[in-house]
Amino acid sequence: MVPQTQAYTIKKGGAMNPFSIYHLCPEGFPRFQQQLTDVIIKTTTPDMIFLLGAMLHRKRSESIFNESAPYSQQLSDCTLLILLPNLANKELHEWQDKIENHCGAILPVTTLVLATPTFVEWLQACLPFALSVWRHAPVLYDTGHICREDIPELKAPISNKDAIKQWEDGLSKAREFLAGAELYRVRKQHKMAAFMLHQSAEQALRALLKAGTGYHANTHSIDRLLRYSSLVAHQLPEIFPRQTEQDKRLFNLLQKAYIDTRYKEDYKITDEELLTLTGKVRCVHELLSDARNCFKNAPLQSELQNTSQ
Repeated sequence: MVPQTQAYTIKKGGAMNPFSIYHLCPEGFPRFQQQLTDVIIKTTTPDMIFLLGAMLHRKRSESIFNESAPYSQQLSDCTLLILLPNLANKELHEWQDKIENHCGAILPVTTLVLATPTFVEWLQACLPFALSVWRHAPVLYDTGHICREDIPELKAPISNKDAIKQWEDGLSKAREFLAGAELYRVRKQHKMAAFMLHQSAEQALRALLKAGTGYHANTHSIDRLLRYSSLVAHQLPEIFPRQTEQDKRLFNLLQKAYIDTRYKEDYKITDEELLTLTGKVRCVHELLSDARNCFKNAPLQSELQNTSQ
């Protein structure tokens, strides 16, 4: 089968309805799609590439001499799921970093990489993340190696019966780690406080991602968890801006706290920096707390069973 490179595709059950940015930026996607697909194919040998999300940057300039300047808008980044026939003895994060580095010259890209057999197993088991991708994500590239006949016909909606439990467990753990961070800060054990802040942020972001998408990210990277969780909560990049050197330093202190606080003597963080980061982590908690009602409609577990198993 000739690989498909059309973003709008027809799948079993009907036509694809991509998210609204497609309609807001109709010329941007085809251009970036082909460029990104070419780079990814040169970097690896994907079976399929799905578009999970994108960010549109809007700008409008006015002055006393020109008050009618139109809006300008362009794609600023996107998130892709890439299925590989095999991982060639590399870890998922190695493939993700490699692909992102190669695509970066075209467009900032966040990637999720899975082995194709794993994704097919998830589909056949009716796991929520795979089902949501299969039903709703635009396909940017498809070699046709996944046999549609192997995928169960799914007509009923996905159940969300475990969403609230995922939400409650994650928020509870995140709050306990935050309480630990505050205790260590009062005791002037700044490294341990920073480590606890990292754990608090990690637990909150994991819960947000898992409850909102059904995907479990096996990473301690706050940076990657933030990018993945932005698929659910678009406000996250505003909590951790990285525009100034001070912004970057604060974020790096949190990002590196998981390892550097335990194994590197030169890790230093001040009481003021801890207080600032504590406020940011609290904002992540608030997002998770406020998202409870949204998770009532989020896919967590399918009510269907694969009758072929």
